[in-house]
Amino acid sequence: MYKRAPSIESSAEKLSATLPPLLIEAERVAATVFQGAHGRRHVGQGDEFWQYRHYSPGDSPRKIDWRRSAKSDPNSENAGIFIRQKEWESAQSLWLWNNTAPGMDWASDKKLVTKKHRASVLSLALAQLLIRGGEKVALAGAGIPPSNSRKNLYTIAQQLENQNLERKNNEGKHPEYELPQGHRFAQNAAVVCFSDFLTPLSEQKQVFANLAHKNLRVWLVQVLDPAEMNLPYTGRVKFQQPDGDGELLHSDVESIRDLYIDRIRAHNKDLSRLVKKWGWNHILHTTDKSPESTLLTLYRSISERQNASTQTRGESPNHTESEPETSGGNVGSEHA
Repeated sequence: MYKRAPSIESSAEKLSATLPPLLIEAERVAATVFQGAHGRRHVGQGDEFWQYRHYSPGDSPRKIDWRRSAKSDPNSENAGIFIRQKEWESAQSLWLWNNTAPGMDWASDKKLVTKKHRASVLSLALAQLLIRGGEKVALAGAGIPPSNSRKNLYTIAQQLENQNLERKNNEGKHPEYELPQGHRFAQNAAVVCFSDFLTPLSEQKQVFANLAHKNLRVWLVQVLDPAEMNLPYTGRVKFQQPDGDGELLHSDVESIRDLYIDRIRAHNKDLSRLVKKWGWNHILHTTDKSPESTLLTLYRSISERQNASTQTRGESPNHTESEPETSGGNVGSEHA
């Protein structure tokens, strides 16, 4: 008996069901941002001709344009052998780092996603945009080298999905996940870090200083819950540490709200001021806002910086005196 072939629609639905949910959401965000983003063009391994330049020792003979070289006047200053340069979409390596500490698995309201989820969506959507542009991308600490293949997106999505499970299997070792430390980034590499960056600034400064010595190009995307910015609770509230190790009961939260808001704003401002001394970028995002706007800002910043780095690579970062230390903490609530 003739068996009807499955429809394209049903086949597509079946295929999409095998994709990590995180990848599906990230693709939607990336598709929206892609409409307003522009690729970056400069010398590389693309298909379109860009310019000629003189041959230099170390250049591959296969890149020599013999026809153009033969046309040069041997008696002129422009004589010699020429290389035919092409343009590309900046195929450089960029690393993504996501904070997997317990405090990221928190949301102040059931209508909001956790900070970890939003950070994962942003990082994966960014990876998709960068890979579309020819970048080689990898997740720091995953043990897989950067790649610009479409398959790499699926791999990164799976790695992000599995990070929470890996953290639970390493109870008692949370500090190693709170800041981008312990990773071997190559000199001049580009790194995008997603975290709430609420660790005391003195600890962050030490980690960042080690990264700065490698002349890295770094973007800090600070992902916070709106409650961590405005402390909206009233009355008697019990605040708990994300890992359950401690708690604080306050009888009148409203009385400390203004002081708390000043404290968190000062912390974020000092963080931004600190990293800008190394020429890094700090972007603040709260989970009640759309991820598309932050992603577009981040992608454009990376595009501009990666282009500029091809001309300024090798310059050392500026080191100046540190900023005064401030600290912050995760805000979790349970009305007592």
